[in-house]
Amino acid sequence: MEYQGISKLDLKRRNRMQILKVIKECGPISRVDIAGALEITRAAVTIITNEMIEEGVLYEVGEAPVSLENLQKGRRKILIDINPNYKFALGVSISENGVSIGLSNLLPEVLDKNSMSTTDETSYEEIVGFIISETNRMLQNSCLDSSKILGMGISVQPELWSKMKVYFKDGNLDFTNLTETFESKLNIPVICMNSISALALSNQEKNIAERFGNYIFLKFGKNINMSILLENEVMHEYVNHTNQIERIICKPNGAKLSGYPDGSVKAEMTRDAVIAKYAAVLSKEDTPVFWEATEGKPENINYKTITISASKGEKKVLAVMDDFLECLAMLINNLSVAFFARYIVLHDFFMNEWVFDRFKKIVADTCGEDIARKIRVSRTENNLEFSSGCAISIYEYFYKKGGII
Repeated sequence: MEYQGISKLDLKRRNRMQILKVIKECGPISRVDIAGALEITRAAVTIITNEMIEEGVLYEVGEAPVSLENLQKGRRKILIDINPNYKFALGVSISENGVSIGLSNLLPEVLDKNSMSTTDETSYEEIVGFIISETNRMLQNSCLDSSKILGMGISVQPELWSKMKVYFKDGNLDFTNLTETFESKLNIPVICMNSISALALSNQEKNIAERFGNYIFLKFGKNINMSILLENEVMHEYVNHTNQIERIICKPNGAKLSGYPDGSVKAEMTRDAVIAKYAAVLSKEDTPVFWEATEGKPENINYKTITISASKGEKKVLAVMDDFLECLAMLINNLSVAFFARYIVLHDFFMNEWVFDRFKKIVADTCGEDIARKIRVSRTENNLEFSSGCAISIYEYFYKKGGII
């Protein structure tokens, strides 16, 4: 009879992974508190953590601060934490906003970054060449070689899958062409993911007490995409097909679009649909501020020119803005109820403080204060989308491996 079980290496990796998870969520923390959290002996924790300290994965922070409320006898606890500079991670985002790349430590703190604007004409070879050249530049400037790099995480937006040679195979996304290209050129591990899911994961609350529950991530653009995290795991149905949301009705009896229900997200809220609505009110007579900001050209309509006009009180522009915000409010309300969402994170909706406050008021008035309090703005905007790649790289190559590289 053949017996199968967990190997010593797998057991070691799992124990270390659990310790790293506790330290990440609660650190700096003492060995005795780690033992209590994991319900294992202090001796076992001491052996494992001492080995990790020798390897440079962890380090001793020092003695725990004195608490007048909980004075203890004897020696004070020694706190340990993850060494943020033990290894480093590269992250890449390939999206309709362009290509961004960055280098981070394990916190993750950004050490270097750069971005490249792209168009529909930008080729696969140009994107790959930029990523490779920037990777080499960043490593050289930081005096790092491939041995200090955990790996590279690449997030690719659905609209760019075809260009980046990402295809479906047996019902799942196949990133083989992309990973093999970069691994052969850079000699580091590479992991790829749908950028919507990666951005959702990188927007998790840092405070563990705030991370429990489900949250919804919405990205605005040429298409509207959504990822749903159920207890910090991406909902399977939204790993690959993140644009399923576009069939949801956000405005009953609204705009018609072939193949979609009337008033669907696709018909009412995608970038082309919204720009068309603003273009319809662009007029030198009725919207002079908007006309001047755009030079009278529909192709110059963007969030800046819209905000300039709306903030000056041009009624027709405000009407279009409020129509969009009301559609978004209804969508958020329906999603929040359907998925028991604790938070809703908005990405690339280009709301300055004035617009965001206006939106929150619309949500509060139409859906209630409870829904309005759930709305957050993405932490990975403004050329920081690459941090989603850093996050998946650190999770896959550091935490899941227990720091065993």
